[in-house]
Amino acid sequence: MLNIAVLVKQVPRTDRIKIDKEKGTLIRKGVESILNPYCEYALDMAVSLKKTHETEITVITMGPSQAEMVLRRSLALGADKAMLLNDRAFAGADCWATAYTLKRGLMTESENGYDLIFCGVQAIDGDTAQVPAEVSQMMGIPLIPYANNIYVDPVLRIVTAECEIDDSIVTLKADLPVLITVRKGSNNRKMPSVFDVRRAFGAQLKMINAESAKCEMEKIGLSGSPTRVVKIEPAIKEGACEMFSERDFDKGADKILEKWYQRDVK
Repeated sequence: MLNIAVLVKQVPRTDRIKIDKEKGTLIRKGVESILNPYCEYALDMAVSLKKTHETEITVITMGPSQAEMVLRRSLALGADKAMLLNDRAFAGADCWATAYTLKRGLMTESENGYDLIFCGVQAIDGDTAQVPAEVSQMMGIPLIPYANNIYVDPVLRIVTAECEIDDSIVTLKADLPVLITVRKGSNNRKMPSVFDVRRAFGAQLKMINAESAKCEMEKIGLSGSPTRVVKIEPAIKEGACEMFSERDFDKGADKILEKWYQRDVK
């Protein structure tokens, strides 16, 4: 049996987020929270293995108590078990502290470890995309990035993945256990059946705090974060754009040189 973990995150609907210009922070109050789409793609890939392999899929997230909803959606979409890492001590964690906390959660949930760990390539409420690589490094297992399709040989314990890296499609192989990031999938949110939703909302979630995860307190939350977000600002559109067709190439080139000269003069 393949023992699979999927790391997921609850995120706000980014198309509805506003920024507090005075504080330089995101205004999350009143904004709908959803399962990060890239995490849903990763879950889809994990669930697809159920068609050809005997599997057990555990979804894990770190967050406040309301993050329970993304775990229940994950259960409705095909996961078998769910775990919430919830502790006030986890608040303010940057990528490194988050990765460490998730690592402790993974080690707490499975004594024998996982064959496959799936992650979305990044969260839509940030753009670091560092957590999956940090988790793989901390776990001491290989990382296969940007997978579109995978094939698992449970006998030889090898995974083969088709990955889209920049403008190329490459095939990567690794021995199990391995961490895989996924960035492509359906743009349509899946609608689980009523039976699946009832099962998901009747399921028991495993709640883990810092103590039960055996976290080193100096490595979690704000105190364990080597980076800080000082300020967030909205992008301001400035200036104007002039378009020149290929027929007016010389005219456009002269305009660029003119602007460049004026900049140097200033």
